[in-house]
Amino acid sequence: MLDIIFGVIVLPGMMFLFPLAEWIQWHPGYVLVYIGWLYAAWMLCRHLLGPGLHQGWRGVLTAVSILILLASVTFLMTLTPVDFPEASADVGQLDLHQRAMWVMLLAVIANGAPVGFWMSATKVLQENKEEEKATDEAREALETRRAEVHTGEEIQVKAGYKTRHIPVSAIQYIEGRNNYACFHLDHREDVVTRLPLKDVLPLLPKGRFVRIHRSYIIPLWRIENSTLTDVKLMGLEQTLPLGRAYKDCLKKNG
Repeated sequence: MLDIIFGVIVLPGMMFLFPLAEWIQWHPGYVLVYIGWLYAAWMLCRHLLGPGLHQGWRGVLTAVSILILLASVTFLMTLTPVDFPEASADVGQLDLHQRAMWVMLLAVIANGAPVGFWMSATKVLQENKEEEKATDEAREALETRRAEVHTGEEIQVKAGYKTRHIPVSAIQYIEGRNNYACFHLDHREDVVTRLPLKDVLPLLPKGRFVRIHRSYIIPLWRIENSTLTDVKLMGLEQTLPLGRAYKDCLKKNG
């Protein structure tokens, strides 16, 4: 919408900075070309230069590159020979139309870059708020489901020379590593026990866990969604692979 407003309202108004009557009389085609260039400059400032100002060094380099491009193209356009009757500029001075071209380019940059920066910053803030809200909602849902399903339950496993008491509600998933099983837990360090994964499943509350892969056992209550190839668990960013041989088992228990 802002791009349309600029092209329909702001840009035509800016053209009055130009010696418009003389220019249209003697070089109407060039006027159209320059209007198109100004609109392209606006788009570059609005969508790339402005947003790049708060995106680290890469964004700053992009912004500098765009400024160099804008200045270079405008400079080349001012070199185009234009003969006006009774030209008043002295030797070594810019003609009126050349000065106007630079003024309008600066006006476009002064408008487009701040607008692009502000809109990009607003979008980032909005996305961050939505992400924080989604994270909070997911955490609340996880805590609610944990409290409802597994309050107070524990299992005991040998880890080294110690017996570890693992709350069932804290188990994210269990990963098999050759003849070892690693319990990944919420807000706790992993617990590694010298048991093959097939011997771990009988230790877990019946009907609460399911094997989805030769290397993974997961709690059923943590499943957020699943596809034909992987499973997404509540509280985890990564997905876990779903083995072909375990699809029916997941479907039966899910």
